[in-house]
Amino acid sequence: MNIFSEVKEHLTTRQVAESYGLHIRRNGTACCPFHDDRHPSMKVDQNYHCFACGVGGDVIDYTARMYGLSQYDAAKKLIEDFGLPIHTEAMSGEEKERLRREKEERIRIIQIKKRFSRWCEETIELLKDALIQIEYSGELLYGKPPDVIFSKDYAMMLHAEPIINYWLDILCMGSEQEKKELFMQGRKEVEQIAGNVRKWSRCLMERCRESA
Repeated sequence: MNIFSEVKEHLTTRQVAESYGLHIRRNGTACCPFHDDRHPSMKVDQNYHCFACGVGGDVIDYTARMYGLSQYDAAKKLIEDFGLPIHTEAMSGEEKERLRREKEERIRIIQIKKRFSRWCEETIELLKDALIQIEYSGELLYGKPPDVIFSKDYAMMLHAEPIINYWLDILCMGSEQEKKELFMQGRKEVEQIAGNVRKWSRCLMERCRESA
């Protein structure tokens, strides 16, 4: 029996998760700590599984994911934290290579998550700025001649306003899945619309100066 099997013989995911601070209801459900979970969507017992974000595994996987460790280091942490009577032997070359690949994959996933989080933050500011430009353009047009007020640039800005508000609703109040779908499928359109608003705003200001 290897170190991983021995650890799982001694501990359940529920024991470990509760010990590491996860609040688990009597029915075995909990708010998933691996995504923005507003309602308990994780089932925790011998193993764990989140029905919202799809993560799951055994007690070692839970510990590795929680603390950003390799499977081997997670097993060692459990042995140390729970005082398990398990001897840790040197790993084989094959096991070391497997753990190295696992570590590289975790680092890659963490980097993707960081880029996604940064994109969400930057896009929120980008869209808020677009709405400010639309509002400012409306104020700028007050008292201007009809040919300026009914210009194509301002009409296009007003046409873009609802979708900008919709995207902001997703980024500020939507689910993690909705944000990911916007990132995967709509980020080019988001950047294009925001860029167009800047362009239309500049053109409108230029026309307002010319009509002054």
